Amino acid sequence: MISLFLTDPVHGPQNVEVVDIRSRQLTLQWEPFGYAVTRCHSYNLTVHYQYVFNQQKFEAEELIQTSSHYTLRGLRPFMTIRLRLALSNPEGKMESEELVVQTEEDVPGPVPLESIQGGPFEEKIYIQWKPPNETNGIITLYEVREQIVVKE
Repeated sequence: MISLFLTDPVHGPQNVEVVDIRSRQLTLQWEPFGYAVTRCHSYNLTVHYQYVFNQQKFEAEELIQTSSHYTLRGLRPFMTIRLRLALSNPEGKMESEELVVQTEEDVPGPVPLESIQGGPFEEKIYIQWKPPNETNGIITLYEVREQIVVKE
């Protein structure tokens, strides 16, 4: 007769760090673990993450099928993201420490055309507009171009 005793994992993923951050993805790395930690041949590793965008909280989780690294894709630029890894077997779950990271900035979206207003004022032209709906970071400069149209 064979007895099989399953228990919770010994600990959650350790030495979790972000090794690459871009505007729309980030790559995690952690210390590999074996049976001595998982206490079971059948286990799952998931990443749980959350961020706030337009005053709405988004939460998601993804199943990780690699041994010691994972790239989380489809993120928004210039977002603060809270994440943790969870190691689970049929008997329980152990989590890593929480990481808080910020994705890189990216090119801003276009200025809404309907917001552009302006007109002549003495020897100047007055122009105003609203910022892009998706700033994707901190806007430090706008570039205004002129094009002279000659009517015949």
